[in-house]
Amino acid sequence: MQRLTARALSIARPGPDRGRIASTVAVSPVSWGISEAAAWGPQLEPNRVLTEMATLGANGIEAGPPGFLPDRSETARAMLRRHGLRMMAGPVYAVLHHHDLRQSELAHIDGHAGWLAALGAKTLVLTVIGSRTDEPRGSELSSSGWAHLLSAIGSVQHVCAVHGLRLAVEPRRGSMIEGPAEIERLLVGSEAGVSIDVGQLVLTGADPVEIVELAASRIQHVHVNDLDGALAQSVRDGGLDYAAAVSRGLFKPLGSGDADASRVVEELRGSGYRGCYGLQSDIRLESVDDDPLAGVRESVAYLRALLSS
Repeated sequence: MQRLTARALSIARPGPDRGRIASTVAVSPVSWGISEAAAWGPQLEPNRVLTEMATLGANGIEAGPPGFLPDRSETARAMLRRHGLRMMAGPVYAVLHHHDLRQSELAHIDGHAGWLAALGAKTLVLTVIGSRTDEPRGSELSSSGWAHLLSAIGSVQHVCAVHGLRLAVEPRRGSMIEGPAEIERLLVGSEAGVSIDVGQLVLTGADPVEIVELAASRIQHVHVNDLDGALAQSVRDGGLDYAAAVSRGLFKPLGSGDADASRVVEELRGSGYRGCYGLQSDIRLESVDDDPLAGVRESVAYLRALLSS
């Protein structure tokens, strides 16, 4: 895994609301196999997923992929209220390194931010993708590309502030911000907060604990998950497609894989993080009769034990 320089610790700046947010456990529809990706697999009916979420007694939920909840905020809010669920955060994907796409992408983010805020969310989790027409893949940016990207992220911060949301940029495999080098550039060149996704960082070859040290008080959101180490290595090496790896069980219940999630949570708590811990693990269902709930329940119990120790 890539190593970070000692000076990295000096670039973390205090984030908003630090110390005033109690740790929260939230669950994501992604852990029920919900995805907007084409041919991902059977998609469960939202009311079933929300009903199962409510049985976990978690503090909140995440919005999940576009289309899972209704576009009309009033309808979506009524669904959440009916199931006794509280929205904490939601994802948005945007192309931000092309100057000519900036206004349309910001308009897209503004609409989604308004929807999230209406549902009571506190955080917008941003993934910077390479394109909306092809499968998102990371690539090297020129100096001008980075300038456009960082400037646009500053504009996204303003959009979030208008809607009363925190911004958390999430490094992910295949996105424009993946590993330590891009994360450090983001931290140095912007004031944006960061979302840590344990599994996605492992898939990029980064050490999640070192990324926590790098980002420190800029962390505004966390996704906790666990991975099969051999399958993760195959994905990193390019020998196995990500979707195929997910089908083979790439993501494991917390504590049963090789990502050492407990060490990451310990580092987060030691750094003073008191925000939301979202459980988000990609799976692909073979049938609507599959039972994702059992694995999520196991992970919730494991995470609660970590946070209460």
